[in-house]
Amino acid sequence: MVRAPAKTCPNLSRLFDDAEPELLAAFLRSGVFDRLKWLDPYKSEGWEQDVDIDVSSMLRTETKQQLSPLEEQAARIVTVASDRGDYVLEGLARTRLEPQRAMDLRNQRDRLARSLWLFLNDPGLFEAVENSLHLRLYRRYDKHYQTFMAEPSIEGGPEEGSKVLDDLLADLNAELDRGEGYSIDKFEIPEDGDEPSAEMYLLFHPNAPASVREIDDEGNRKSIYFRPPGEAMIVYTPSTGRVHVRAGNRNLRHTIAERFVETALDQTYSNQPVDFQAYDISHFLKELDLELPDLEEAVIDRARVIRADISIGNLANRLSLSTTIDQSISEIIDDQPGLAKTFEKAVAIRFVEIAVRYRRAGAEVKTLNFTLTDRNTSSLLSLDDPFERVLGHRLLRHWNILREGRAPTDKESTAVIPALLAIWDIGRDNVSGAWLQARKVDPGILTELGFLVPVGWEGDDLLDDEDQIGPVVAGVDVKVEQRDADSKNYKVAELTITDGHVASGIPDYYRLYRVRNGWVEDHLKERLEGTLDAPAIEEINKYLFYLGMLVVDERDVPVYLVRCIDNEKIRSSVDTELRARHHLGIGLVLQAGNAAGPCLAANVMTPLADQIEGDQPEIALVADKLRSVFRRHRLLARGGQAVELARVGDNMAILFVPGTGTIDIKGENRIVVIQRLVDAHNSGPMPMATADLVDGIAKDQSLANIFNQPLWNKLKAEFLRSPGKGKWQIAI
Repeated sequence: MVRAPAKTCPNLSRLFDDAEPELLAAFLRSGVFDRLKWLDPYKSEGWEQDVDIDVSSMLRTETKQQLSPLEEQAARIVTVASDRGDYVLEGLARTRLEPQRAMDLRNQRDRLARSLWLFLNDPGLFEAVENSLHLRLYRRYDKHYQTFMAEPSIEGGPEEGSKVLDDLLADLNAELDRGEGYSIDKFEIPEDGDEPSAEMYLLFHPNAPASVREIDDEGNRKSIYFRPPGEAMIVYTPSTGRVHVRAGNRNLRHTIAERFVETALDQTYSNQPVDFQAYDISHFLKELDLELPDLEEAVIDRARVIRADISIGNLANRLSLSTTIDQSISEIIDDQPGLAKTFEKAVAIRFVEIAVRYRRAGAEVKTLNFTLTDRNTSSLLSLDDPFERVLGHRLLRHWNILREGRAPTDKESTAVIPALLAIWDIGRDNVSGAWLQARKVDPGILTELGFLVPVGWEGDDLLDDEDQIGPVVAGVDVKVEQRDADSKNYKVAELTITDGHVASGIPDYYRLYRVRNGWVEDHLKERLEGTLDAPAIEEINKYLFYLGMLVVDERDVPVYLVRCIDNEKIRSSVDTELRARHHLGIGLVLQAGNAAGPCLAANVMTPLADQIEGDQPEIALVADKLRSVFRRHRLLARGGQAVELARVGDNMAILFVPGTGTIDIKGENRIVVIQRLVDAHNSGPMPMATADLVDGIAKDQSLANIFNQPLWNKLKAEFLRSPGKGKWQIAI
């Protein structure tokens, strides 16, 4: 069977068909192919004079697997040779290349030749063009890029080779601790449509050493150890202050953004999300018709949904309906018996394709096609024509499908603060619609303000709900309905949910949202610090923040913000950190959640939500209210007036020791031991032997094993003492 080169290696085939022989010869001799020994016969001198025969021989005799490295590089060259790639290439070359080399590039006969020439003669600039193309395609996809807020600048960012960039590399080296080998190159990105000009910094950094097994043509195997390079891209737009960062993972993106903003731009870093977009296609569950807008730049003749995919019964069951722009999908649905009911009771809308027929002044009629998915993606960003990308997004804004992030107003901050506290308190990267619904939280406003980002669904199938009603199962009932007296009866297929759920209410329950934790933290801290007499935000760890000082009865009281202390390990860690700051005196701990207990580590503790005035136009944390809470529980934080073990839940108690403070005791066996010590202190006899303390609960175990070493060390340091070997009593 004869292989068709245009199908097996389409990009390489185009390169061999359209490129000049001299450039093709240089392409095959490129260093990237040095290890391909089978390619040596095609590199011989005089190859240029017999190019057609050799190319035909290579594409028809060599296997697709062998040709794959050449096809991969050819695909890069063809991509840069596109309309948009050639535009970016020209802009970057104008600011980057020396005049003579820039002239050599422009003198190439066509776009493909320019792309191939740049690939061969300036690999760094070629990669910069690729990165710029990737940015324009994917900058608003949160999975590829993250965008950070900085201040606009007339002068722009630091110049290449400047001391500022050297300082940035030094900071990143110290922060990432991956050894030497950092470098950074700067490129100027030209303006493109409604996208302003920007500055691109390509950062190269070392990754951890890696190894790979290699086999040569003789079958010899060996391991090759190498140090793979890591690459990150920073794009700063001086006119808007936006900083786009692409890197291998989210933590790395935040680290690079923080260092760039603070070191390279000399500004304050913020986690506030900006410039993100969310495509909300739930609109199409109710209506598939699109209103025609009146635009200045183009006349819209027709705009229609030409394909709609829905899930019926559960997310795994998908039904797709497609048509052409000349037909109305709504009319098709209405004309088919039972189909309207099926769409009406769909669990979710999964995929939509839209076709728009438009005409620009003095131009012929064109059709714009693009798709939207329920995972917050759109094919608009992959269009080559910048006008069509802009037109598509303007249409989506007009139809209220495209929602863009914005900063919350004071009134909105007040409204969402309880939900933010609950989300921030759980300390998870993702939350489900079920979790939000159970707490009566509307994800719509939180998504619009950038605190949550839709990321898909919990799974392909709808899962059992928390009330153990069981999985949602869909069935189709066919029944006969009567028309009027002059018409015949007709059959209707109706979707029913066997457990009684309404299908249209299910999607939000199983949707997943990613939490922008950094933005939540920044928002909370910014709103809280204005209440204190001496604000001084400090992150002690990711669960504990020091906010500053509040003056109570002429004494400075430290104020802390904590989260996730429902978790025993986190609560113990926070307890340890707070005890290390005992020299600051008794403090006030504001918790994001509602964990049990009025005290934590000899500090007064209270839920933050209880201290916020909900009827105010903006977040109002009243200082007098905080002082009142502190005064009310200050005595308890000091240990109360008598030795006491107070239950605060089924499996937790707080030990109060006057003059010493409080400590959490969690676990039934531990509570029994401490209760025996408390009873002995209050009524005798005291002290007690270890054997009597563990009698009946943990035979032959030491107290250190029962309490675990960290808690036991805290108890021995402040709350218990041993008057003799094997005996213990409350230290007072």
